[in-house]
Amino acid sequence: MELFQPAARLDTPSQHLAEPPFVARFSPVFWEPVPGTGERVVALIAVEPDAGSKSSVSPGTYCVLPLLRLRALLGAQRGTASHGVLRQAAEFMTTRQQAGTPLDELEAPFHGFIMGPQLMGRGYGIDQLLDAAVRSVSAFGSADALVDDETASERPRHTIKTQEFLQAVRRQVAGDDPERRARFEKSLQPSRDLPELTVDYAWRQWLLQVTSLPGTKRQSMNTLRESQSKLYEIDVIRRHMEGNAVKPVLLINTDTLNGAASEEVVNEATSMLDRLLRLAKAEQLDVIEAASPMEAAEHVNALQ
Repeated sequence: MELFQPAARLDTPSQHLAEPPFVARFSPVFWEPVPGTGERVVALIAVEPDAGSKSSVSPGTYCVLPLLRLRALLGAQRGTASHGVLRQAAEFMTTRQQAGTPLDELEAPFHGFIMGPQLMGRGYGIDQLLDAAVRSVSAFGSADALVDDETASERPRHTIKTQEFLQAVRRQVAGDDPERRARFEKSLQPSRDLPELTVDYAWRQWLLQVTSLPGTKRQSMNTLRESQSKLYEIDVIRRHMEGNAVKPVLLINTDTLNGAASEEVVNEATSMLDRLLRLAKAEQLDVIEAASPMEAAEHVNALQ
């Protein structure tokens, strides 16, 4: 699956006036070429047909970073290897889509990828539709036009790091089980006077929120903002669910402390961990520390 070329120029006036027959929803898939830098580009485009399309659109994921460009960016050896990874990811995601997985449940198979927001694309041909999708998200530039370097959507609940971690935990815990998957990103309305609030994982009496220790110094503020927002949501739900026994938990992704980061980053993460533990204690939350999605999944599965 290679980068598609723009469709040929339309030549007749009637064609210009006609409504584009190809209509599809699509999501860019952001990728971090050099792990740990926080710099992301759009590497894949996942496409899903829309009900308003007059012509057939097949669901699928397309690689939009050509081999030559990757070699120029990363060198011949790394560029070739990265292109292979992108093709594998696109093929895996296409298979899932053709099996019926919708865009809002689609996930990339490898660490370092994250789904962007859903957008709408139109065109007079499928190539033109896909080319417009690539151009609309600046596929060869940064992802800043859609998300900043620490957030995953226009109004995010998670930092990118937490989003990836939570997606991996969900794969470990739920797999393809729809009942288990529904426990994640659970919307709750504790009273008629309040809007719906979202909890990262809700099952029986358990209300679990997830945050991550920062991987760089500049991520600290976003980490604190994320955790404070989630603690506030838990507090509101708990205070308004009178008569219902709930057990709130803060799950902290501590992978930064594994030893691969610099001493400065580890010190920043340790300081943030201490702060999160004090915040959780003040809010009377239990705390789970997990250094990997697999370890986190074991803790989640143990909640009874």
